[in-house]
Amino acid sequence: MERFELANREFFARHVSDRGDDYFEQFEQRLASLVDENRSARSLCFVLVGSAGEVAGRINLYDIDRPEVTELGFRVAERVQGNGVASRAVLAALGVAGARGVRQVVARASTMNIASQHVLENCGFSGTGQIEPPADSSKAFVGYRRTL
Repeated sequence: MERFELANREFFARHVSDRGDDYFEQFEQRLASLVDENRSARSLCFVLVGSAGEVAGRINLYDIDRPEVTELGFRVAERVQGNGVASRAVLAALGVAGARGVRQVVARASTMNIASQHVLENCGFSGTGQIEPPADSSKAFVGYRRTL
């Protein structure tokens, strides 16, 4: 996963914001925390793997243990953009969320990240307007919501 994040760091920074060197210096601890959340079923993390075994992206469902509203996050590698990878992965994650009793899923995308906005809209999300950006981002974000 760290290799995936580093290989796509500049690409992601253009659309979201750079996570900074601190993120990568503490990557193993952050990943261990996500694995713990996955094990305890507080969150679900999916890794998208390409045909050659390389990481092509990731999908996270945060707070899936609170089915009234779960948050979706996703990233796909620059090299797989435009091939439907993100849309297929988001729809698969929504299927898992629905099977676990989740009723609503929220997501957000940078106003500059038109590709992610299209993915969310193509997967049945409706825009909810401008929202607070993530703590580590200086860009403007728009919110999305989908009822399952």
